[in-house]
Amino acid sequence: MTLNKSMAALSLLVLFGGYLIYKVYFVSSAISADNRNNENNAASYKVLESQKIIVGKDIAPGFYDIKALDNEAEHHGEKMHKNAVVHAIPLDLNVNFSIKGKFEFNPSEFEKVERKGQKYILEKPGYYVVGEEIQAGNYVLSRTSDKIRVFVDIRDGTKAGSLQTIQWEIGEKVKKPTEVELKNGYNVYIEKREKEGYISNEGDLIFERNNESD
Repeated sequence: MTLNKSMAALSLLVLFGGYLIYKVYFVSSAISADNRNNENNAASYKVLESQKIIVGKDIAPGFYDIKALDNEAEHHGEKMHKNAVVHAIPLDLNVNFSIKGKFEFNPSEFEKVERKGQKYILEKPGYYVVGEEIQAGNYVLSRTSDKIRVFVDIRDGTKAGSLQTIQWEIGEKVKKPTEVELKNGYNVYIEKREKEGYISNEGDLIFERNNESD
């Protein structure tokens, strides 16, 4: 197998793995959307290290921002460098998974993403809901660095099937604006990875409002 084919196969494997995690832990999550807010989120702060976790026993069910405290930590088979964070991971009752290294589990806060002018700038990969964290509207999507691999999936709530997916490889030059339509209740999943497959907080994603929607 040539080097290019090997890299392509690796890219597909990494993206497919992320997609499976999206399907298992978000789309089919039993946690009610009614609990996806600061008042009803039952998550509790925990620091856990290298163990098998049973949700409801070792940690409360709920939505978590998961932060790596070690340089090569791993959860749900996903590798993260120190201080990397993923946003609003839902952990259902009785789900079990393993972690390697030390992690900080913080109850997710569902605040409006700070808007700078016409732009929403997202650093953390993870899960966002339109109307709660991002204002509905028409946007042009871009990234601040081509040194990361990006995958974005937009869905209508938890309905089956994607409305739109965007995939940018490392080093890929985006030749034309990527327009996205976000309506209240849409779920936006963001995945950013380094060359080695680690989840990354590098290279912000920018949702800039399309003037036509103003």
